[in-house]
Parts: sequence; structure tokens; C-alpha cells
Amino acid sequence: MRRCTADYIVNCQLRWAAEAKIPIEAYTRTVEENIFSGELHPDTRNEYARGKGHELYGPRAHMKALYSSSALVVNVFDYWRRQNRVQDIAKCCGAEGIATGMEFEKTHPIKGIQGTPPHLDVEFTPAVPLAIESKFTETYRRTTRRPLTKTKLDVYLEHDDIWDGMPKLKNLAQDIVRHSRARTKFEYLDVPQLIKHILGLKCSYGRGFSLLYLWYKVDSKEATQHEQELADFRNRINSELKFRTMTYQELFGRIQRVPNVDSSYFKYLEQRYFSHS
Repeated sequence: MRRCTADYIVNCQLRWAAEAKIPIEAYTRTVEENIFSGELHPDTRNEYARGKGHELYGPRAHMKALYSSSALVVNVFDYWRRQNRVQDIAKCCGAEGIATGMEFEKTHPIKGIQGTPPHLDVEFTPAVPLAIESKFTETYRRTTRRPLTKTKLDVYLEHDDIWDGMPKLKNLAQDIVRHSRARTKFEYLDVPQLIKHILGLKCSYGRGFSLLYLWYKVDSKEATQHEQELADFRNRINSELKFRTMTYQELFGRIQRVPNVDSSYFKYLEQRYFSHS
């Protein structure tokens, strides 16, 4: 087993940068150096620019980091927008129906709640909206003992109407609030964040949506525990919403079977993300 999976991922990205002759330590000089083909679709750039994640600007812009989750998302998904083939990648992700659009960093305010609303990494808009929560190195960082000032689950629980039709999700939130400063079985899965996303999506769509948890798997003790926690989460909310999981490795396998795709795109993804995972 690897001692620290997050560090392993970072080291793999550093090796990729060295082989690509990108002179950096952990951050690229420009966002363009860190993404496939060196360009973003104009809509993609605008969507990240209006967000609150500080992704694009400044020497430490998040998307300049080699281990950036947003860079991984853009490198996998933006190609399909630039090729006007959103339906192909939506189908690979399991979207139901014809995808009429794709959006990054889409926000979903929770009724009655102030502050930054939940935002999803990617969202497709077919007949049944499909939202994607993406994880890269975050998978391998412990989230246990997060204080209520960070999760705000206690505030959400004061608003009964936002939980309508989801008593199991509400019970799970109540359990986490009771154990907010104690060790729980969810050490690597950020359940409070998932609950926040679900509530935001529910306020936007009722129960007519699906949520895909897309994560980067590296064989390790942490990954095994993370999978167990995902199974526990699914069991706790069983039947209340359409929740699925997929690894980036599984998604890459699916898109490799899509016809008429640029070989340079496959090569970039394989060399950067999937030759060592």
C-alpha cells in the first residue's frame, strides 16, 4: 500500500510536467499550460470566471495547480464542448435522454439559506438533469470532525421544507450533527458537502435529477475505505434520489470506445492521468 496517495498523485503530475518539458514546481505559469490543447471554450472560461473558486486568475489560481481537480474536469470534459459533441460525453456519464447543454460550476441556491450556494463541477441538461461532483486528490484527505461552522448542517435542519421527501437524507444529516466533533465512519467521503449539493439540486429540480459522484481511483487503503463509505452513503439514502458513482478510470474506458475522437486527446489523458493510476 502507498503511504500517502495524495502525494503519489502530485508526484505523478510532476513527472508528467517534466516529461512534457513544462518548467514548474506545482503550478503552471498560465492556465493554458495546464489544459489539453492550451485553450478553453469561451463559455467554459466565462463559467469559471464568474464562480467563487478563484480558478483562473493570479499566480496561485487553482486551475494552474498540476493536481487541480478543476483542471482534471476541464481536461476530460471541455474537449467535447469544443467539438460540439456534448451528447457523447453525457452518454458516457449515464445521462438520460438527449443532452442539450453542459455547464461548469453551476450554482443551486438552497431556499432560505444565506452564503455561497452549492455548485456542481459539471452539469448536463437532458430531460433529467445530471449533475457531477468530481474528486481528484480530495478523495484521499480525511474529512472527519468538521465543525458545524463549516458544514452548516445544523442551519439546514432548521428549515424543514427543504428536506421534504427525503427523510433518510435528513436522518443522516442529524446523525452527522450529533457527531460533528467525534470520529465517524465517514473519514474520506465528504458527506456534508454531498448533502449540501443534493439540497441545492432539490431546490432547483424537486426530485427530478440525478447525481454522479466521479472520483479518481488509485489502489490504496484510502481508496478501499472510500469505496466502503460510498456504499454506506448509498445505503443510507437508498431510493430517495438517483445517486451513482463512477471512477475517472471507468469514464476514460468508456470514452475510449467513442468513435472519431482525436487521438491526441486520448494520448494526453492517458499520459497525464491514467498511465500510473
